[in-house]
This record gives sequence, C-alpha cells and structure tokens, in this order.
Amino acid sequence: MYFVVYLLCFFFIEHFLPVTQYHMISTPIDHMIPFNEWFVFFYISWFGYIFFSFWYFFFKDKKEYLQMITFLFTGMTLFIVVSIIYPNGLDIRPKQLEHNNIALILVDLLYKIDTPTNVLPSIHIFNSIGMCMAFSKSKHATSIMKKGTTILTIGIILSTFLIKQHGMIDALSAVVLSVVLYVVVYKKNIYLLKKKILKVHG
Repeated sequence: MYFVVYLLCFFFIEHFLPVTQYHMISTPIDHMIPFNEWFVFFYISWFGYIFFSFWYFFFKDKKEYLQMITFLFTGMTLFIVVSIIYPNGLDIRPKQLEHNNIALILVDLLYKIDTPTNVLPSIHIFNSIGMCMAFSKSKHATSIMKKGTTILTIGIILSTFLIKQHGMIDALSAVVLSVVLYVVVYKKNIYLLKKKILKVHG
C-alpha cells in the first residue's frame, strides 16, 4: 500500500507539480566519470532485487522485514519531501545515444522513462543499501545470499554513476541517510551490543 502512495506522489511531482527552476546538483567529478552502457543491466536488476527481497523477508524473517520497511519507507518519504521543497536535477547524460547494442537501447529507453530530475537522494542507492543491510542482519539469510547481495549492491551503486543516472551529491546523500537511519532503526541492536561489551569488560 505504501508503494502505491509513493508512486502516486512521485508521478505527481514529476508531471504536475509546478516548478519554475530545477537546482542542478552536478559536480565536475560527475562529468569526468566515463559512460559505460553495459552497467545498465546492474541498474535494472535493482527492480528484481527489491521485489525478491520484500517477499523473502515477508515470508522468512518478519522481524527483519519490519526493520527493513521502516528503514526504506522513512528514506523514501524524505525523498518525496526533498523533491517538493528543493526541486533538483542533473545535466550529465550523454547528448546523443546510438543504438549499436542492446545495452544502449535499454539506456535510451530508461532515459525516456526516467527524467534526470528529482534525484536527491538516490533511491536506487538508498534502497540497495537498505536491502543489503537487511540481508547482512538476518539470521535466516545464507552466507551466499549475503555475499551475493553485497556484490549486487556494489554493482548497482556503480551503475548509477556509469550510466549517468546519478551523481556524487545525490549518491553521497543516500549513503549519509542510510547511515543515519541505520542508527535509528537498528538502535536497539547497537544498545544490545554495547551491553554485551560492558558485561564482558565489567
């Protein structure tokens, strides 16, 4: 139900919210990063990653599921608020794309579907980190799943730069938000760890 509300809000912001000016948050580093269309496969794998992770934790680990959705939904709601208060965008995409291979065709299609506006913080990066955290914290996830999701998360993060969907500012803001919400959402676990350390040294 939350995703329905989120998508409706995002659609409204992208198409109906009157915006006189978008604040460009591109940096010189963003323009220096090379474009590599083949990372689009990592980028689109995010959708399957999110879908699988939600249902996996829903059926396998209810405790981690509740922590995960608290983490994700809080960040996604903040993204909507930021997009309304501070309309932002990037100007780092290639001016023209050839259709020489399937990867370039997919990138071109992605560009047409997803505009380079309202990218702060990067939900692609934020959600990937959130899912990776959930797998790393879960007692039900196997070591293969934990290693696999870590590799997938790194690939997705790199893909946001290499296909020019996100830049340094929106990526770093997603990382910072992830750290803050990790402390908030998993605070109880941190306190338990602290108690164990004090008990050992006490």
